[in-house]
Amino acid sequence: MELKFTDITVAVKLDEKTFKRFARFDMFALRKKWIRPAVFSLILIAFAVIALLTRKEQSGLIAAVLLVVGIGLPLVYIGTFLSQVNMQAARAKLKPARPVYTVTMRDEGIRIVNDQKAEEPQEVSWDSIYKAFRKKGCIYLYVTPAKAFLLPSKQADAPDYDVWEFIRDHLGREKCKG
Repeated sequence: MELKFTDITVAVKLDEKTFKRFARFDMFALRKKWIRPAVFSLILIAFAVIALLTRKEQSGLIAAVLLVVGIGLPLVYIGTFLSQVNMQAARAKLKPARPVYTVTMRDEGIRIVNDQKAEEPQEVSWDSIYKAFRKKGCIYLYVTPAKAFLLPSKQADAPDYDVWEFIRDHLGREKCKG
């Protein structure tokens, strides 16, 4: 496919909703941090059932404690994470949306300029970019497995479809999901 654009600039204005959606995706879908609490919960629930099946004295109390811990701790883990995300969003003052960085995508790679403070622009070649994910309303461009830049919809100087195609053509389809 012939590219329509030689470079694309996205002046990113990040809002609270986009930030929270990304945080949930990163934590639960990409990093799969829900698996350990789920396994922990299943193990304790299994032990609670076994305790009830033994029908010994105090087995009901032991089963109740195991169920409370098995269900409660994962809920506290998820609740704490969501609370921290809410506090980060509030600290970043993302209501209303505010400019955070500008990403310019060219044939050589991407250039990121911090719009919040004066610092040297970051240059990243396409070869060194980890992955890109296209999700509802945003593209998550991971420059490393732990660092991503968010490219919200309708903020580029090109249509959203062309932004995604530009990334796919330069990054490779195997590194692009969505």
